[in-house]
Amino acid sequence: MLITIRWRFLLRNEPGFAPTFHANSVSYMLKLLLPIPQAVTRLVTLSLVSSISIYQSAPMMIERFLETIMRLVVLTLAIVLIFDIPLWIAGLVIAAILLLAIPTFVTWFTRNASTVVPRLLARSARIPDLSKEKLREAMVDFQNNVSTMRAARVITVAVGYSLAMWGLFLLFFVFGFQALGSDLNTRQIVAMSATVLAILPPSTPAMIGVYQGIIVAVLLPFGYFDVNTATAYALLMFGAQLVIWIVLGIWGLRQTDIKISKLSQVSFD
Repeated sequence: MLITIRWRFLLRNEPGFAPTFHANSVSYMLKLLLPIPQAVTRLVTLSLVSSISIYQSAPMMIERFLETIMRLVVLTLAIVLIFDIPLWIAGLVIAAILLLAIPTFVTWFTRNASTVVPRLLARSARIPDLSKEKLREAMVDFQNNVSTMRAARVITVAVGYSLAMWGLFLLFFVFGFQALGSDLNTRQIVAMSATVLAILPPSTPAMIGVYQGIIVAVLLPFGYFDVNTATAYALLMFGAQLVIWIVLGIWGLRQTDIKISKLSQVSFD
């Protein structure tokens, strides 16, 4: 629900809630099955069921920037818990990330848009099958959306949604460790969960085998788990996501009457 609400917020509430929800569900299902970025399939799906243009990439790019900020926040939390750093130091670092990084980027872009946008256009022009008109439309849309983000209220709301979402993502990984009956204390469980979340955020393509291998590789160096336990955790987390997103994704495909073959073809193109 929060993923849908934030995405609609970044799109200025233009698409309806149902199309956005189904587009999210389909994209998260496909990122578990196909090597296509979730952000791409979501934008393509939404463009097929609403008036949103496939070239309206600004919200997607802003969302990726917010995700990077959230990954830094979660990674900071993991480092603090692993190395037993005082929480007030972590608070200062996280506050600096939230209060400085986002406004700095937005301010820099809006002040330098006259030089940045032409450079992006020149580089994007090398991509086949993209007309200059579509590229210009996408870049202007991006510039307008970033300019809108200068408003303090808009930044606050976007970051608030992101923090709430990532807080729930973190709980999901924590519950996974608890379901295994781990002997770790709460601090260690949260630290391991934050580490996995920072390295494998929900939008990352999670093909079968690759996802599990990365989680095992991340957990083993800490010495809390053997290979079997780490593998069991990886399989549990992947299986839970697979069931949830396949159910919601199939429902979304039925509600939107979109064929996976068509969606995959447009996404790859």
